[in-house]
Amino acid sequence: MGKSVHIRNRKGRLYIETYIYGKQSRLSLGLTLTGDKGQNKKIWKLAEVIRSRREMQIACAEWGIPDMVGGEKKLCIYIEENYRKSRNYTLGRCLFYLKEYKFGQVRLDQVSPLWVEDFQAWLLSATGLSQGSASLYSSALRHQLKLAVRDRLIVSNPADLVKNIPMPESRKLPLTVDEVRQLAEAPIGGELGREIKRAFLFSCFTGLRVSDLKSLEWGMIQRRDDGTCWICKIQKKTGARVFIPLNKTAGAIIGLKGANDCINFDGQQRVFPRLAATKSNTDQYLKKWGASINIENLSWHTARHTMATLALEFGADIRTVSELLGHKDISTTLRYAKATDTLKKKAVDAMPDIFVQKPPK
Repeated sequence: MGKSVHIRNRKGRLYIETYIYGKQSRLSLGLTLTGDKGQNKKIWKLAEVIRSRREMQIACAEWGIPDMVGGEKKLCIYIEENYRKSRNYTLGRCLFYLKEYKFGQVRLDQVSPLWVEDFQAWLLSATGLSQGSASLYSSALRHQLKLAVRDRLIVSNPADLVKNIPMPESRKLPLTVDEVRQLAEAPIGGELGREIKRAFLFSCFTGLRVSDLKSLEWGMIQRRDDGTCWICKIQKKTGARVFIPLNKTAGAIIGLKGANDCINFDGQQRVFPRLAATKSNTDQYLKKWGASINIENLSWHTARHTMATLALEFGADIRTVSELLGHKDISTTLRYAKATDTLKKKAVDAMPDIFVQKPPK
């Protein structure tokens, strides 16, 4: 027999046994028979309902149609299950607000475009959230609905028919070369502070996120046959592997005096051990450091943004910058590639001189 679902009575405890092409599984129903015949009849009836629903799930999976049973699961429960696996902060906050929303206890198969639209409007009007935060939590919900489609719990993503809350344009600007020099000269207190300073400046020349700065090991810096040193690392956020060459400035920041230096360290030793070990909010160090030279809202992302912009200003093409940053989609890199005055001037200066004598009248 290819597939079958049966109820088994083991010493008064009821189980559901499933056979699918020779593979057997057994699951307790949490039901126990009693000495009361009338009560036992109700228990067997409930067990048969469960058996029938399990049989429906197997048939749905085999024929590639949405799980009619799984679609009845509460949206909050589905998201909570996924949150337990990922522990993603944004997803956790999305779940918090979903539980606060008066229509949040909805089944997956009851989520409609109108429901999504109303939830987004509620996030913007009744929670006190900024538009940026509301956009993040709305995006998290949309991704969960996309996963529900993947898991065949719903036929289509109702959020696809609703425009997402737009993310406001970031006001954080990349640093100029002069600002990077000023930061390099500006002091920052404490041993942790000094390591944060070195890591930030290193990111300005490599584009590494703070999560990758923390996990960067000396063994991830390799010397090639031509004498150059390269970072070879799998990114913590995306899982994508990046290959980033170190220029003289980046090498000097971490104490590499020559190409051979990058193989003379314990491979598993962290390049920034204090940063990796700290539980402190390092953003506060950056903000105070930046404020000392009148740079507002300095953040780790500022360094990554700076690397992308400076690389473009000094002649790198957008595809190369995208690969250095480890972006899977070049459209992500384009957000960093907003034209600066330097890029605008270079573009205009590169245009040919047509009227070399005098302009037409």
